[in-house]
Amino acid sequence: PTQAATYVYVSSAEDGTIGMYTMANDGTLKPGAAVEACKLVMPMNVNPDKRFLFAAVRSKPHYAVSYSIDRATGALKLVAKGPLVESLPYIYSDKTGRWLLGASYGGHKVTVNPIGKDGKVGKESQVIPTALNAHAILTDQSNKYAFVPHLGTDQVFQFRFDAKTGKLSSNTPATVQIKSGSGPRHLVVSKDNKFVYLLNEL
Repeated sequence: PTQAATYVYVSSAEDGTIGMYTMANDGTLKPGAAVEACKLVMPMNVNPDKRFLFAAVRSKPHYAVSYSIDRATGALKLVAKGPLVESLPYIYSDKTGRWLLGASYGGHKVTVNPIGKDGKVGKESQVIPTALNAHAILTDQSNKYAFVPHLGTDQVFQFRFDAKTGKLSSNTPATVQIKSGSGPRHLVVSKDNKFVYLLNEL
């Protein structure tokens, strides 16, 4: 609906909270209630139908916190906590909302966890060792391919993604080599699915 509000969520790692804000038409933010999460709560992602917000806790034991989103107010309500195999600086719900993809910077791997209909994140179904410092992961607009920048090796790993099974498999070619010392870190896919834009940190 054209009159629907836009909500913004901000994780505060040291406070261990997630703040909620309502965005006005002019872009200003009105603060709402913050919810308790856990120390070192960091990356977050909202599932495609905007029913749930997922947040990864990077302190041990690593886990994902699921919150339901109140469509009328934007308020978050704790649903469940689910295990994560590593500290993940980036999480991403695929376009079906059934799988939570993760990239582990320190663990040098990518992970897949199932997401239940109730929003709970289940135990990992796939863990793939990759290369140094996997920093992000997301699919293209078709949900058939996934891309993972690796800061430590200046590469972007390319995967095929089966949304029915949640399985990642290596694409051909398996990697794209970036100029040495670039430090690829984040990327976005254009709406028309023709381009991927890569942000290099270095």
